[in-house]
Amino acid sequence: ASGTSGGSSGSPVVDVDGDVLALNAGASSAAASSFFLPLDRVQRALDLIRKDLPVPRGNLQTVFNKLPYDELNRLGLQRSTEEQLRRERPGQVGLLVVDQVTPEGPAEGELEPGDILVRVNGELVSDFVPLEEILDGSVGALVTLELQRGGLTRIVDITVEDLHGITPDRYLEISGAILHDLSYQQARHLNMPIQGCLLYTSPSPR
Repeated sequence: ASGTSGGSSGSPVVDVDGDVLALNAGASSAAASSFFLPLDRVQRALDLIRKDLPVPRGNLQTVFNKLPYDELNRLGLQRSTEEQLRRERPGQVGLLVVDQVTPEGPAEGELEPGDILVRVNGELVSDFVPLEEILDGSVGALVTLELQRGGLTRIVDITVEDLHGITPDRYLEISGAILHDLSYQQARHLNMPIQGCLLYTSPSPR
């Protein structure tokens, strides 16, 4: 209920004691509410930068959403899996589910929308931060994902991609137009492979 204004994305969220609690990620224009990112991966990046080390970012070119157990049951979550999760992770209320797979990405043909992610490298993963931690530490390596699809268990191995490698770091400006390689973020929104260039043009003067 912070009601932050536009342009605040990426800003620290500070409490009355001056402690940073999160990063501002967005807001709802229909209500006085905002959405914050946890500091786990930010702290990791800060620690690496202080040591003058690179900050690897792993990526599967896949978008995950977190869904509650009642939705997961409709997607085919096995009852034994839910019972185990409720027993071992009582504070959790659901699991991550594949929402989108970028065409020609490392997960194409292995993951499909609706796949329920249960384990990564044999470890139960029920939230975004643990998944990101594993991916960030596995750039260029294989990770083993245990999924459930329609009540059946599937095991797949996928190579983790370097997010920096599919994020443009240069551009070309010509007569008011800007060209740069298509980024993963843009390809994800357009649901197309990461290939070719993106062109921005300024509106013609009137």
